[in-house]
Amino acid sequence: MNHTQLSIIYQVLSPGLWTNYHILILVIALLFACIFIVLSLQRYKRLRLLRLNEKQLLCEQLSSSKQHFNTISRELIQTRAELLEIENARIVKLSKEDDLRKMSFIQSEIYLKLVDLSKEEKGKKMTKEDWLTLEQELNNTYNNFSLRLKSCCDQISEAELHVCYLLKAGLSVTSIAKIVGRTKSAVSMCRKRLLNKINGCNGSTFDLDKFISNI
Repeated sequence: MNHTQLSIIYQVLSPGLWTNYHILILVIALLFACIFIVLSLQRYKRLRLLRLNEKQLLCEQLSSSKQHFNTISRELIQTRAELLEIENARIVKLSKEDDLRKMSFIQSEIYLKLVDLSKEEKGKKMTKEDWLTLEQELNNTYNNFSLRLKSCCDQISEAELHVCYLLKAGLSVTSIAKIVGRTKSAVSMCRKRLLNKINGCNGSTFDLDKFISNI
């Protein structure tokens, strides 16, 4: 085969060889692209799975925190309820004790004597011993009433003190006037004067009665 024939064969075969080369290059490029895409998808899936795991972990932590918070809240509510129940029981107990002391007071000899004296038109007068007995009964019933009253007004007179004792005993102004041997207006003036001593200002007789009732 001469040189001319070889040249012809080379020219005929060359286009096919270049085409196959291009196809091979294209296939290799597509293969690398596929590999890159697969690797990218795998990386994306790993990242997505990691984020999902982190989100789930965060949700679990939040749920655990909420449960812990709810547990603490329930414990606080239960503790408050128990304290409230204890306080209510204490109040009921104190109320019963107060009622028993008041019942004991109105059944005492000195109270019954006060009731009798208030019914007399020209009633017998209270003796010094009677006033001391009344003071002691009021102190026992109302937690040292006389001491707390005197601490509010150290200038209180004996007559004013007696009026306060009778008010605390629950007697009316008419009954008080009979027992102390004075008029109702005089008793009212005594109440106003005493309120001025205690508060340093003028007020109604009902203000003093409310004050006496609360101490």
